Amino acid sequence: MPIQLVMEKRFKLGSRESRRLRRTASIPGIVYGQGADVAVKIDLSEFMSKIGFSRSLGIVELDIEGNVVKSIIKEVQWDTLTDKPLHLDFQQVSDNQLVLVPVPVKLSGIPVGVSIDGGILDHTMHELEVTVKAVDIPSEITFDVTELHLGDRLHLSDVDLPEGLAVDLAFDPVIASVIAPKALLVKEEEEEEAEEGTEEEAAEGTEAPSEE
Repeated sequence: MPIQLVMEKRFKLGSRESRRLRRTASIPGIVYGQGADVAVKIDLSEFMSKIGFSRSLGIVELDIEGNVVKSIIKEVQWDTLTDKPLHLDFQQVSDNQLVLVPVPVKLSGIPVGVSIDGGILDHTMHELEVTVKAVDIPSEITFDVTELHLGDRLHLSDVDLPEGLAVDLAFDPVIASVIAPKALLVKEEEEEEAEEGTEEEAAEGTEAPSEE
């Protein structure tokens, strides 16, 4: 059975009204319909108890004042300080409608390069965007990494996806790889240096111009 959320229409819009709703433990949102869009509000506890931080849920039924429509969650805006949702976007769908959604990526098995060669499994891709019928949205996609040896990489183009799923292979991303411990340390150092460089550039960009 799909998850069902009970919500109400809202007629007052704007940032001030959205802040007022959040103070009363409600979340503002919008349902992009196949006709007109509908502004809605939902109780915070209703959303967190049924959806929370889940990413791939398939079809979610929305009970909007007695009118039940099928939808998928397109976006949740989160408050980074409180971890509470600020705004919800839903897309109304039909069962056989093709949709583009993110699906969590899981790995199964212990790579040969880890169990025999002492390497480290580097799980690179944690989420994959797929095009699929709304009724067939999977909760996760699992890839077997057992045959990976030290230095091997598992690319998206190397695997067979479940029937009915389509992906963009233009960049052929790496799903996972087995790397040597030393290589992992070098990678972490390079990432730290890149982050420091980005922070320094950002700081320089915010400096006030000197007066002449």
